[in-house]
Amino acid sequence: MNEVLKKEDSAYAKGFREPEETIRLISERMLTHRPRVELTLRPYFKQEHIALRPISQMAELDLDYAYPQAKTGDVAYLKSWAMADRDSEAALTIAGNAKIWLNGEVVYDGGNLSKPLSEVKEESEYTIVNVSLHEGKNDLLIRCEKGEYNWGLLLYIAYPRYPFRWTRDYLLSVRPTLPFAQTEGMEGFAHIGPLPAGDDTRLLEEAIERNEVGYDDVLKLPSENTVCWEPKWDEKCLGNHVDFTEAYADSEGCAYALTCIQSEKGTSYVLRLTASGSARVFVSGTIFEVPDGREMEIPITGTGKEIRILVKLPRIGADWWLDGAVYAEDGKECNGVPFVQVGNRGAARWIITGPYITEAGDPLLIPFAPEYEIQFQHPYPLGNYQKAFWRLPHKETYIRPYRDGIFFGQWFYAVQVGLHGLMHAAKTTGNMEHLKYYVDSIQTMADYFDYKDWDKEQFGDPTLTPRAWGLPDLDACGTIGVSLIETYEMTGNPKLLPVIHAIGNAVMTHIPRFPDGTYFRVNTMWADDLYMSCPFLARLYRLTGDKTYEDQVHLQVEGFRKRLWIEKEQIFSHIYFPKEEQMSGIPWGRGNGWIAVTLTEILTLLPKDNPHWAEELQLFQRFMQGVLACQDPCGMWHQVLNRPDSYLETSCTAMFLLSIARGINHGWLDAEIFLPCIEKAWTALLTHSVDAVGDVYGVCLGSGCAKDAEYYKQLPAKKNDDHGTGIVMMAAAEMMKIKK
Repeated sequence: MNEVLKKEDSAYAKGFREPEETIRLISERMLTHRPRVELTLRPYFKQEHIALRPISQMAELDLDYAYPQAKTGDVAYLKSWAMADRDSEAALTIAGNAKIWLNGEVVYDGGNLSKPLSEVKEESEYTIVNVSLHEGKNDLLIRCEKGEYNWGLLLYIAYPRYPFRWTRDYLLSVRPTLPFAQTEGMEGFAHIGPLPAGDDTRLLEEAIERNEVGYDDVLKLPSENTVCWEPKWDEKCLGNHVDFTEAYADSEGCAYALTCIQSEKGTSYVLRLTASGSARVFVSGTIFEVPDGREMEIPITGTGKEIRILVKLPRIGADWWLDGAVYAEDGKECNGVPFVQVGNRGAARWIITGPYITEAGDPLLIPFAPEYEIQFQHPYPLGNYQKAFWRLPHKETYIRPYRDGIFFGQWFYAVQVGLHGLMHAAKTTGNMEHLKYYVDSIQTMADYFDYKDWDKEQFGDPTLTPRAWGLPDLDACGTIGVSLIETYEMTGNPKLLPVIHAIGNAVMTHIPRFPDGTYFRVNTMWADDLYMSCPFLARLYRLTGDKTYEDQVHLQVEGFRKRLWIEKEQIFSHIYFPKEEQMSGIPWGRGNGWIAVTLTEILTLLPKDNPHWAEELQLFQRFMQGVLACQDPCGMWHQVLNRPDSYLETSCTAMFLLSIARGINHGWLDAEIFLPCIEKAWTALLTHSVDAVGDVYGVCLGSGCAKDAEYYKQLPAKKNDDHGTGIVMMAAAEMMKIKK
């Protein structure tokens, strides 16, 4: 049910009138609930077919792969802590035969899937179970019995509106983690089995179901075999002995190991190191040579800061290892990698990268990438067109970056709309703290842009910016591209440019088009996509001076106008259907809002001497006349513009207010006609949409598409949805200019 703002709790009722006050309320509430989230590096066990699939993030839990020796009737259990960012309703979308407990309660028991999991293709083969999640840890336990056709299940933990997509965005973020203190924070599903059919294992099963079997417990079966939870640490990889063959098997070349100390200024430390061959040690710009097979003591003087110690060791023969620890003056070991935490065991002692290959020369003398820069944003080039990131010295145990947030640094178009509003508001009010939040959020996405490709190749699903992989559609491109260019223009950071141009290439070459070059979505064309493309393309023109981008903007405006413009009412249809070659005729409020804001961006950013500019100005002026005619007497606009029986919707109201205010400020619209319109709209937003603590009500959650108005009328409205919060702040910032 939609949350409705009580008028007595509104910003207007509490005496707030001014745009600057409104910006302060919304932005402070926003960043209180969406603080800066630092990136963390966490260990990761690579488990084929017990992991999330790419892009959709479906969990493929295939026990046939984990236990190939099992027989029909055997039983195994899967377990995970589903870490949710908030209390929320959710959906378990299941294909397979299983019994599932959530937080100790049975939520599913059944399934009649009579085919292998790999052959499940249709949504109708899934069962959807509505559940409630609470913020933090949710205990998920799954019992699976091996059948004739399959063993395991396919699973989404989803936001109810999107049941066939693992939820990991601004609506709800859920991350599956290994369910033990020893592996806390590590992504994945634990499994235990097989419990053989025909053996009396019910008591063991009941112990598992009562959560009485811990990570370190070993269960003895009637057959004298044993089972335990997997995956398991090799405790040796957590110590100061590093066996490179554990990670790299028979590979040749050389590898690097890294450890750190949190040093005190002037304090003396010593690194005691033994290796399987000659090694080099890099400490604070100094290189130490370690002769073949000798124990070496290397003195280190504390600087008051973290000191990183990098050891380089080529492979010579079968052995490939090192033993190394740093000792303080009191004789205690003090080394570790504090930014890689291993469950409840503390920091990893050493992390490694490699193996680095050279075709000629002594690899000990040839400098590879880690010697030039120790960094954790990009995979290193290995040679032979291969790359590698840091990992732990254990078979199939890696290190991956995570950001446990739903706003800061997230590559998602709706989030970017919210951030864009924050940026505009910060610029208008001079709030440098909020502006830095914006810049840092965008910069961190760019920092890990190329990492995602390696991450997906290695593990199937990128931990960061999964929607950036392949830049599959305009949603993944336009708003993020705008944010990147805005950030580049503020900072001048050249590292942003490759990402900007990668997005530009995707927008120009990857997106489906009609024969006349207009963007569409194969089966449909959406008004939304004018906003998802043209503001970015216009900024690309401003950034590069390349007229190709200017021409492309004008081409898109004409193509969208031709297919979506409702001449009689002077507003836009939300959808065009290519097969039928006709529009839906439904003027969804926010769809029209996207186009309104886009036209103001184009008129602001592109040269006036282009004849298309005058045509687009005329289109904007006619459009605003149509929008004016749809305004409700209270000052808001409706979810479906020409249907007064649809609800008053906040995001489209703010979009029209923003667009009209820009039109007045730039002299495109007659202030005498339009100023009363936006003054009424502003009062309405403060009365119906914004409360006294900065919550924003009445924002349509998001839309698919349909051919009838009833579909849009029933779409839920959400409090503090990013489709609305940012736009309200942008509208307020533009109103401040009118006031001035």
